[in-house]
Amino acid sequence: MPADNRWAITVAGGEGDTDVVTLNEHAHIRQLRHDGVRDLYGTSVNPDEYDVLIGGVVANLDATLEQAGLSDRAEVMILPKDVSRG
Repeated sequence: MPADNRWAITVAGGEGDTDVVTLNEHAHIRQLRHDGVRDLYGTSVNPDEYDVLIGGVVANLDATLEQAGLSDRAEVMILPKDVSRG
């Protein structure tokens, strides 16, 4: 896989922690969530308990990074589903 097809996406958690996840541009948001949750919250945490927010909106997990409107060096939030967003 050529390096130019990989995007570095910054993932931010609820406590202000950030990390960078590198994925193929055709990867799905579900994979971004999985890798981001592991990096931010640890391997013992269930990714299904978290949402990926793009521009404050919960992202469709079945969309690719590109379909979700992301690009290389984009930033998303990964927050627990039980966190109030109102």
